[in-house]
Amino acid sequence: MTLRYRTLMTITAVGLGLALGWGLGMQPIHAQTAKASDKKWQGKDGGQEEFGLAQAMDKATDPKAKIEALDKWKATFPKSDFDDIRQEAYLGAYQAANMNRQAFDKALEILKTNPNNFYALRAIVSLAQTLMPPTPADLDNASRISMYIMDNADTAFAAANRPQNITEAQWPAIKPAMKAAAHQAYLYTVTARKDPPREETELTAYLKKDPTQATTSYDLAGAILAQNKTQPQKQPLALYHFARAAAYTGPGALPAAAQKQALDYITKTYTAYHGSSQGLPELLAMAKTNAFPPEGFTIDSTSDIAIKKAQAQAAADAANPIFAFWRDLVKEPLIMMGDSYFDQNMKGALLPGDPGKAKGFEKFKAKLVSMTPANKPKQLVLALEKPDVPDVTLKFEEPLAGNMEPGAILEFEGVPDAYTKEPFMVTFLVTPDQLTGWTGTNPKGGARGAGKGRAGKGTKAKK
Repeated sequence: MTLRYRTLMTITAVGLGLALGWGLGMQPIHAQTAKASDKKWQGKDGGQEEFGLAQAMDKATDPKAKIEALDKWKATFPKSDFDDIRQEAYLGAYQAANMNRQAFDKALEILKTNPNNFYALRAIVSLAQTLMPPTPADLDNASRISMYIMDNADTAFAAANRPQNITEAQWPAIKPAMKAAAHQAYLYTVTARKDPPREETELTAYLKKDPTQATTSYDLAGAILAQNKTQPQKQPLALYHFARAAAYTGPGALPAAAQKQALDYITKTYTAYHGSSQGLPELLAMAKTNAFPPEGFTIDSTSDIAIKKAQAQAAADAANPIFAFWRDLVKEPLIMMGDSYFDQNMKGALLPGDPGKAKGFEKFKAKLVSMTPANKPKQLVLALEKPDVPDVTLKFEEPLAGNMEPGAILEFEGVPDAYTKEPFMVTFLVTPDQLTGWTGTNPKGGARGAGKGRAGKGTKAKK
């Protein structure tokens, strides 16, 4: 059984800034900016020319006009004390103009000298998924920076790094929002490589680091499942991680709608893979509290179950070849094919005969159920397949000696003479020497009485 994977639709971080009401504007350029620090405007006119270029850029409202103004400023003063502000302005203008490639690259440039720049960090996690197509380097950079945000959130979003256009009241909400956005961006970089083995390795390591992220469990399940052609033995592990995504309800759980989608998926695929829903509630309960399965975890597929069933049947048949013979060469063929099979393969043939000898036995073995008549019977009813279900009748031309208590075990061979499907019964013609285990004897005195009768007749004949 091969599972099929369907992408789970979840909320991404592309619209992070808009969701929190953050604008794209950067710090405005003012003459006082230079006075508040050691930065100085450049130029022979005491900095008026550079300041004018910066002001022109700041006043431009159209993104493309802003970029042109920035280019002019940079061309005129390639080295500026205000290059950090200029870089941020470029980043904001590129984003406003939907120049995602340029904005992504500019964010990387800014982070080289200021790894905690909020605008650049936000740009990386929100723009990574917009690069079509992303290069391997893009994915590596987005992955690295997303991981940095998640691992160093306290440092990256410390009070000292708060931009001027974000208020102190807004700033506390930034860290959890950015961590969530970084998480989504990281998962994207892993899956976008289209390398399931690497994806499995990276997501496994990430999930061990933060086992609360249900989206990671879901994506890990998909990465494992994508390898089912070459690694089919991993499918139970994929099912486990799908179950984790569906069952986990703590911090980092899927949204309600996505969780239901995951539950519907695991229910359908588990049942198809296993052949029934048996064991699914236990799987969901285990996955709810454990991000990873225990050592040696597995789920039997329908083929696994069939193989185990066949192996168990083969072992049972080897232990009791009489039952196997009765099932395969007598009962099932008669039920399926009826008279044609009986007439062509059974009637008039000695059974078990040579086919039985090939299986290692010469006579059937069955339990005595009843006899007719009750003493010196000429007919025995036996139970061969099940101890309480009669399925064999033995007929004798001459009566057997005495009688026996029901429950005795007898062995026999004989010639099939008739059968019925409902209730199932096969009648054999048997001679006493073909029956083993009969211990019935005639009552004491029976022979003496018979002798007297014979003697009396003889006396009368003499007279």
